[in-house]
Amino acid sequence: MSVKVSGGGRLAQVLRDGVHSDTRSAVIVVDLDGENSISSLADLTDADIDEMYEQPMQRVIAAIQEAHSTNCERIVVVVPTTGMSGGASYAPQAALAEAARILVKSAARQWGASGITVNAVAVEPHWFSIDTSISGAVAIAPRSLINEVSPVGIVTWLCSEAAGDITGQTIVCDGGLWM
Repeated sequence: MSVKVSGGGRLAQVLRDGVHSDTRSAVIVVDLDGENSISSLADLTDADIDEMYEQPMQRVIAAIQEAHSTNCERIVVVVPTTGMSGGASYAPQAALAEAARILVKSAARQWGASGITVNAVAVEPHWFSIDTSISGAVAIAPRSLINEVSPVGIVTWLCSEAAGDITGQTIVCDGGLWM
């Protein structure tokens, strides 16, 4: 069966090319702009919040609603680990990633009785153009430091019939960068 991947950027394309499933599935790559950092949380404006948090979160909600309305059995939302660890100059993006993860848990609780699983995959920040020299590296992870970690395998598994007992979870797939 086909997997609908929503979102833009290189990560979404990698997932479109590589993820296949035996169930009707949707993968939502959060539209998080890592190239747009802020120098200080104190300088964050309403316009910044709207652009970097509110509009992308509305797109995540719409994509999850669409996945539900088109009878997807597996829904996977992909976020950067920056939300889990925080990141200097990336507060709005971290808040967006965490809000998406909480939405995953809420949707999983609401739709689980219908056999729908909803999970998140947290990946390396570079997939979202987040500069770890600004946000701060979390750990020494050799494969991650040279961008060799691919989320295709874990996303494919979460979209499969075999992952039917996993829901409301965040799977970290970053080569040990965040632990």
